[in-house]
Order: sequence, then structure tokens, then C-alpha cells
Amino acid sequence: MGPLEKRPRVTITDLAEILGMDKSSVSLALRDSPKVSLATRARVRQAAAEHNYIPNWAAKRLAGSSGHAVGLVMPSAFGCLTDPPVVRTAQALARLAANRQLTLNLMAQEQLADSNGENSLPLHADGLLVWGDVPAPAAVRFSSAYARPSIVLDPHHPSYAKYKGNTIAIDNRGGASSLVRHLHERGAKTLTFVQVEDDHLSHVQRWKGCRETWQELASAETLTKVSLEELDDTRLRELAERGDAGIFCSNDRGAMQLWHHLRELGISAPGDLRLVGFDGDEYGELVGLTTAVFDSELMAETAFTRLIGLLSNQLTSVNESIPVTVRTGTTS
Repeated sequence: MGPLEKRPRVTITDLAEILGMDKSSVSLALRDSPKVSLATRARVRQAAAEHNYIPNWAAKRLAGSSGHAVGLVMPSAFGCLTDPPVVRTAQALARLAANRQLTLNLMAQEQLADSNGENSLPLHADGLLVWGDVPAPAAVRFSSAYARPSIVLDPHHPSYAKYKGNTIAIDNRGGASSLVRHLHERGAKTLTFVQVEDDHLSHVQRWKGCRETWQELASAETLTKVSLEELDDTRLRELAERGDAGIFCSNDRGAMQLWHHLRELGISAPGDLRLVGFDGDEYGELVGLTTAVFDSELMAETAFTRLIGLLSNQLTSVNESIPVTVRTGTTS
């Protein structure tokens, strides 16, 4: 099925005519009011989904604003905008918002930190997309304080370990598995996994995907997990001397630090060992780093489509994963 907003839309009046009901009853059913029977609510919701009912954005206008907007919440004065995957996704969201005549409002976590119902600052957004390094308690508070639906994108802050809310994740485990298979196919007989960040759920998932897949392909004794700091000159030379070693860094930033270190030691990738990263950093692409990349356009499209689904009551929850593909370079 294509995005909801690209199909012909119907109004609440249209729905009432289709169902042979009055508008007020349809409205109550869409709001899940107990004044309407469960059977009627189900029938109205089914018709709304089938005919692409989208609620009147003007009816959802915010205090002090007549515009239609989506909020993108980020932490610490947008510090995550230094990460290329975040930048690509934000750019894709901005393009999609413009195409749909919506405003995309960037919001710092601190801007909403003191949200508590009636004392909350005006929030110029109909729904919220929360980047995954905003802590989970804050994401929950934003949504409840402002009575807005929210979706967390790439939930990787440690507080999301048992989060049950709406999420669109990245298939870190599947991407790691693909990279490991790639290294094995390229002749790697031993594998060193470098976890660049410890308190990052995505890096934890990448390690799990790496370990599971390597143990399917080779002996568990040939897999080692280290930090970037543990790969000193001696250890790197030992790996290079083997001639069949693979190194998987849990992000491209760490892989590029290692790439420079290898060059200083006169070690070649892939001549002496095979090196891969994760995330699709443009700088890594310039030097030919093999890595894994998620589809930021698909992430943005899915986020918009699902948020509209929540706003229109066509969806009650969101739990999806964006696929990751290997970008083969010259380092493996």
C-alpha cells in the first residue's frame, strides 16, 4: 500500500454519507467514545482506513498558531546533527514536510523539559517525531503533556531498552549480520569487533548481530570484542601479520580513526586486513570504507505516514524497522 497521504482523501462528511450515519456519531466513533458501540466504532474505523480519512488539520490547530506542523525533537541544542545519518534523515523530513505543505519544527529537548500540562509552553506541532538519543522518560512526558502522538526514530538511548511506545528503528542486527557475511566471503578467518560506544543500544545490537552470524560461519574462538583504545600498535601489527583478519567497527567514526592509525603503521586495508564500519559516513565513502547504510528517505517517509495514521486514528501503535544495506568499498 502506498503512503496514506498520496491516496484520495475523504472528509468526515464523506464518511458519514458512505456509512449512512450522522456526522456527530462518526466523530464520536473516530475518537473512540464509549457513547458509540464497539461494533460501530470498528465499522467507522474500517471505513476511515479504507477511504483514507485524514482529520481536518485546522481542527487540530495549536494555541497561537494556525499552521500545520510536525515537531522533530532533538537533545542538547541539536548536537546529534553532527552525525551524517541524522542529518540525512532531517533533510528528508524537511523535503517531505514541504511537499505536504507542513512545517517541520526542530525542537531542543530542553525547550520542552518543564512540560507539565496547563503550565506547558505552547507547542507548535500536531505530532512529534523524537530522535532516539532523547531519553525515553522525556519522550513520554512530551507526548502526554501536550496530548500529541509521538514516534521515536532510531531509539538508541539506554533508557529505550524496554520501551513499549511507538518506534521506528534501524535494523542494526541485520546490517551487522550482512557485514559479517561480507567479511567472511572476502576471506576473513578471524574477526575483531570494535564497540566504539558502550552506552548506545544500536552498537549493542550490532555486536549481537555480529556475534550470532560469525558463530554460524566460524568458530567462536576466532571472534574478539575490544574497545578502540585496546587496538594499539602491537595488536594491529599482529592482526596484519595474520593476513586473514577482519575488523568490524561499530560505527564509521571509529572505523575512520582506525583507518588513519593503520596508515600511520603502514598497514593496508584490504591488503593486510579487512576493515568495515557502520552508518554510511560521507567521509568514509571518500576513502572507500565498506559500511552499512540505512535508507533515510524511507525512514522519513515511514515516519510521516505512520504519524498521520496515528493522528487520524487509523493506527494505534507503531513498531517498525528500516532495512540496512552494505555499501561495498575498497577496505574489505
